[in-house]
Amino acid sequence: MTSKISFIKLIVQDIRHRGWTAALSAIALFLMMPVYTMLYLSTFSGSMKPGFSDYDHLVRSFPGLLNGHSIQTLTVIIAALAVLMALSGFGYLHSKEKLDFYHSLPVKRTRWFASAYLSGLILFMIPYTVCAVLIVSAGASKGIMTANLAVQCMQSAFGGILSYIVIYTACVFASMLTGRTAIGLLLSLVVIVWPFIVLNLFSSLQLTFFKSYYDEAVPLSQQLADYLTPLGIFSALITQSGIGELSFGVSAAAVFTSALLFTAALLLNRIYPSEAAGNTVAFPAISPILKVLICIPAALFSGLMIQGLMGISDVNWICFISLLASVILCIFIDFIYHMDLKLLRKGWKSTLFSIGGVTVILCIFRFDLPGYDTWIPDIDRLKGMSFCPDSFTVYFSYPDSDPDSKLGYYVPEEDMELLYTLAQTGINHLENGITADDFYSYTEDIPDNCLPAVFRYRLSSGRTVLREYAVDYDKAEEVVKKLLESDEYRKQLFPVFHMEGKQISSISLSDIYGRYEELLLGKEQRIALLDAYEKDVMEVSADTLISGKPIGDLCVEIRYAGADSSSGVYSADISQASYEEAALVSTLYIYPEYSNTLELLEEFGFPLHREIDSSDVRSVTLTLSQETTDSGKYTEMLSALSGTAETSESGDITYITVTGEEDIDLVLDHTGGYAGGILDMNFNYMDYIDIQYKDGNFFSYSI
Repeated sequence: MTSKISFIKLIVQDIRHRGWTAALSAIALFLMMPVYTMLYLSTFSGSMKPGFSDYDHLVRSFPGLLNGHSIQTLTVIIAALAVLMALSGFGYLHSKEKLDFYHSLPVKRTRWFASAYLSGLILFMIPYTVCAVLIVSAGASKGIMTANLAVQCMQSAFGGILSYIVIYTACVFASMLTGRTAIGLLLSLVVIVWPFIVLNLFSSLQLTFFKSYYDEAVPLSQQLADYLTPLGIFSALITQSGIGELSFGVSAAAVFTSALLFTAALLLNRIYPSEAAGNTVAFPAISPILKVLICIPAALFSGLMIQGLMGISDVNWICFISLLASVILCIFIDFIYHMDLKLLRKGWKSTLFSIGGVTVILCIFRFDLPGYDTWIPDIDRLKGMSFCPDSFTVYFSYPDSDPDSKLGYYVPEEDMELLYTLAQTGINHLENGITADDFYSYTEDIPDNCLPAVFRYRLSSGRTVLREYAVDYDKAEEVVKKLLESDEYRKQLFPVFHMEGKQISSISLSDIYGRYEELLLGKEQRIALLDAYEKDVMEVSADTLISGKPIGDLCVEIRYAGADSSSGVYSADISQASYEEAALVSTLYIYPEYSNTLELLEEFGFPLHREIDSSDVRSVTLTLSQETTDSGKYTEMLSALSGTAETSESGDITYITVTGEEDIDLVLDHTGGYAGGILDMNFNYMDYIDIQYKDGNFFSYSI
């Protein structure tokens, strides 16, 4: 016969039995919420007013005090309380005496489950809500509480509660799978973290093993981790609600995940065997499945983690570490299952399956069995193709967030075959061991006559695929020259065509002296100057852009007003624009062939210096690497310096400092311009020149 005892009484009785958890929750939250908030507020001046930096900082960070976004210790406490409430609330399942007692009572299992679950929520939510109210009251007493800030605080508290529920429910589900509280703690960590690791593993393995892998945004699998895993949802809830930008998607994902885990836990509770108490796994049939599911991703993750911590670049070591980790994990899990070294061999089948699974996955990525690196679509399947050498990211600065500016603009259809051939040179280099990563490795020599570039393939199916190769430099130069014959492509490529005159608030000019000077021009003069620059860009030869040396550059400030960050649409009215809505477009390089621009600058009274006058320079310091010194590149110049030149060495670096005017002229003549061409990567970070002017200004650039 089923008892008709009040459900409320069951909850109250459960809370009484867990009085220590209620006290612990109240004390921990009180100390880390209102007490910490009062201490935090005391660090700010009492005379703060809107518009002051301290006031603005406090207003921005205040909502995060309610959920841990502004204090990470509170985030840890929320998660720890969730684990504690779940394990203590359902700890009766792990005691044979308690389980027999509970199951002998005339109360349905679902009622016991629901009462324990709700009591765990109440034990957190009541003190948390009280503490949240106290924090808001403290903010009001400080005079910073506005209607908008109050709404943000409510959103932050809601995010904190939702994040607790997600972790709490995940731990309740884990408790249903085991018969021991200690194992329940380990399994709770697995349930919380495991899905996050699995979803992130794929892109991490691609990045580690595939040499042509490139993704300009967060991979889809990592994005899904924020919506499909307890850890990802927990992190996203804390972050978004803490800054007042809690999205419906994350909130819905939290509710859905909690409901799914709650339902699964409830169903498991209904069939939870009484004899499971004290056992490692409540359902023996799933033991080998759990072992395999835990071991394979954990072993791969261990290999990648150790690679990152130790800076290992050899993927063979990653494979070895992952396989070793799989063996250790299998032994550890079997020991937890049986608590007897003699029974470790009992799970040999699941052990072989786990190690075999790790081996298969490693082979797929290590030997590129899918042919990822050498894949290139058939040219008749291409609807569009673009490429972006890394030199473009150095040479160009764009005023907007157009993704094409980072990936390169699609080339004219008639030039796709030429670009396709260039991509094939990148695959050939990759097969010969030359990759784009070699250009950024301090342990490898930079490949000769190569250039790293990102290629984008737009397929006829609508899918877009990205790859990164080290392509042949001469072939890339040929391609760029051909592409620059297209006026349409030039207008896409050069930043000056991405600006509107009415948005420009100022223009500054720099030359070989390396100092930016704002040009005091009227609106019409600024527009005329950029029109002249556009005309020069359209007329200049590709050879000049590739091999020429700039003699100056323009820096344009654009101010947007009425910015809508969600839509990316900006008003052209700059009268009310704030500093945060400004963008700088620098390095609009000027070449000697830019006659229209140079003539207009002369007319406006801002001529460019073509060379540095040694009488303006106090000293020049040349820093040369050991490789440059051994090459003899500057041997003739160094031998011609006077006796006043000072030479010193530090390790493999040689420093030459000159102060005489003749020596300064000699060094400046031999070191060339301060900027490279459109395909110049300027990778020589170790060789550079420092110019100290007599007026106190300083200029440094790589050579």
